[in-house]
Amino acid sequence: MKQSLIMLSFLCGLFTIKAAAQGDQLIERGEYSLAFMDNSSMISEELGQKLINTFFEVYPKMVKAYNEKAPKRVILSIDTGYKKVAISGNGKILIGANWMSQHQEDTDIVTHELMHIVQSFKALGPEWLTEGLADCGRFQYGLNNVAADWGLPPAAPFQHYKMGYRVTARFLLWIDKYQKPNTIAMLNAKLKDDTYSSASWKEITGKTVDELWAMYLVNKDID
Repeated sequence: MKQSLIMLSFLCGLFTIKAAAQGDQLIERGEYSLAFMDNSSMISEELGQKLINTFFEVYPKMVKAYNEKAPKRVILSIDTGYKKVAISGNGKILIGANWMSQHQEDTDIVTHELMHIVQSFKALGPEWLTEGLADCGRFQYGLNNVAADWGLPPAAPFQHYKMGYRVTARFLLWIDKYQKPNTIAMLNAKLKDDTYSSASWKEITGKTVDELWAMYLVNKDID
């Protein structure tokens, strides 16, 4: 989950300290490597291996599809001191140990966070869009979404595209399928290059985001 640049800068220092203090394991497969650290006794070896395997299965596909210049080395830390769900930035992912131990099937939280790393946006765009795009990545590449009971909620009148995450992801997937192919990739590219604005929707699709949302609520299938 994207947070402020200040928070990400703080976490960079936190990761550096933990890497030096704990050492854990470095796994290398081809050109990709993962530094996996866990300061808890709450994550089983089996669950840790699933998280590691998720990285090596999905990350190379994301890099190829969205950003071939994304870092090939990623740090994944499971931490008892982090009380929220997850945060990522600058090639690093931090997951709360307590949350992970209570949601052991939700290993594709890693997939969501890896999408943020692949995005490598030069500036923080709208949070609802950033998180929606990351959940598009989870929907497309996730390995364990069914077991985690994770899916995209049906469109409903009370929703709004600015709700982010799965609501926005379903909307974006609908646009990609029924309005303008590659909208997701083009939005990612604009955010990455810091050229995104509200006018980008019409530039890409020929319609404003509000026009698209109104159409989506009427024609909302993506299956």
